[in-house]
Amino acid sequence: MEQCPYCDRIRDEWDCHGQTCRTNIARALRRQRMGLPMVPKVIRNEIPANASTGDVIAQLSRQRLRARRANEERRARKAEDNLDL
Repeated sequence: MEQCPYCDRIRDEWDCHGQTCRTNIARALRRQRMGLPMVPKVIRNEIPANASTGDVIAQLSRQRLRARRANEERRARKAEDNLDL
């Protein structure tokens, strides 16, 4: 069992969650045909409204670390591409 990337419900391989899933899957396939990622990278607000200051600081530090890793990976790929030329 895995989580559906379109409606965030737990599903098995043959289970569908109705029209919303089918609509989102069609949209994802359309994005893929245009050369875009299937699911857009959306910045989600991961901090609940009633979070304490410590929770906010911890979440922001995790987001910053995730962004730093992504930047490092992108720089490494760019450096490898430049070496191939």
